Amino acid sequence: MTLNHSFVALALAFGLAGTARAQQAPQPQQPAATPKPAAAQQSFTPPPRGITLSDALQLARRYNPTQVQARQNVRVANLGVMQAWGAYLPSVSGSGSATRNSSPQFGVSQTSPHSDNSSFGLSASLPLFTGFQRGANLRAANATMVLNQAALLQQDYATDLATKQAFFNERENEELVGVAQANLAQADQQLRLTTEKLRLGATTRSDSLTASVAYGTAEVQLIQARANALTAQANLARAIGAEGMVAAVPDTTLEVRLTSLDTAALRRDAEATAPSVVEAQAGVAAAQALLSASRSKYYPTLSLSGSQTWAGAQLPWAAAPLSQVITPTGPGTADTSFVRNPRFTGTWNVQLALSFPIFNGFQREASVVTADATAIAARAKLRDARLGLDASLIQALTALDAAAAQIDVSRTSVASAQESLRMQQERYRLGASTIVDLLTAETALNQAETGLVQSRYNYLIARATLEALVGHTL
Repeated sequence: MTLNHSFVALALAFGLAGTARAQQAPQPQQPAATPKPAAAQQSFTPPPRGITLSDALQLARRYNPTQVQARQNVRVANLGVMQAWGAYLPSVSGSGSATRNSSPQFGVSQTSPHSDNSSFGLSASLPLFTGFQRGANLRAANATMVLNQAALLQQDYATDLATKQAFFNERENEELVGVAQANLAQADQQLRLTTEKLRLGATTRSDSLTASVAYGTAEVQLIQARANALTAQANLARAIGAEGMVAAVPDTTLEVRLTSLDTAALRRDAEATAPSVVEAQAGVAAAQALLSASRSKYYPTLSLSGSQTWAGAQLPWAAAPLSQVITPTGPGTADTSFVRNPRFTGTWNVQLALSFPIFNGFQREASVVTADATAIAARAKLRDARLGLDASLIQALTALDAAAAQIDVSRTSVASAQESLRMQQERYRLGASTIVDLLTAETALNQAETGLVQSRYNYLIARATLEALVGHTL
């Protein structure tokens, strides 16, 4: 009980900070009395399937809900353009009816206790002049389509950025698992050395307990690193719309640095290709087109319509009725014969109508004010999008430069920490330094290697952020 309480107290003192190791080490042989919760946790986890970055981007664009909605918005906008063109074409409709009445007509001799009536016809109408509404609506539909396409482009790069972040985060956590494994191996070697020195009487029991705490801390860090890796795999699977666990396939070509970057040219290109600015410009055009369509409601409209109707006192599928005809053939004689009556009588109608809206309860005024307010807000959004692009470009370029510089500094720090640890290990083996000095050197190495892993993926994420801003790859 005393040993366990001491272990917990020292573990809290040293902390559970994550570490990273660039060089992989084999799994340590733990003491028999030490449990292996990390291995037990790993045994219950199904192996993830690997995926490359290009495949991940394709799947994310296909299954991301916001991406799907953006594509459907473009589809609906295309149909809106077709509908606006359809306003220039005549509308045609057909009608037909057939009735049977059980009540006979009074005063008419009928052989049947019911009467039949039917009619059918065709009608067409063509707007000749709509007060420029058709043209305005067509321009508004085209502007809306362009706006939805710009929104889809913006969503493309937003989805790509989120997918790359999930992809690189998974790779970073995978490497940190390797770092934690190497750290545990180092702690195991240190514990074995301290235990042997304690057996020979070359060190104190305090050093042995301190080494045990360091080993337990490394084991906890490995458990946490594996948990973070599993979480990152689940997040990557969600980002690409896949079930189960997904692991990112490492690709060294992704870490190639940008040798030279013309920031002035990049800023000029961003004004024309940045998805945020393109979407805002399309929003202004769409708002202006809607404003023109609202103002066109003040003009009169002229339309031409016509119809052709056929009606008859029988059902369409019934035989034509017979009529008795008496034809005189001579004095006092007559010839009786039957002829078929026409089944239906046709009528036609042509109408030229002029409509001039005088007052409609301020509906037109409300529509114009609403459209004008939308246009004003769209122009303000465009201005803010350009200013936001400038600020975001400065931030992204600064982050990219800082990440690149941090990679070089971290590599130097790792080399320095490795040499310092090697010296401290040798000094401790000879009894020239304490266990605290050795653990301090190990902590410094772990922090340096963790910083190197993080700086490498910070650079990749900063590059992906810059590409999403400018709207093209670098």
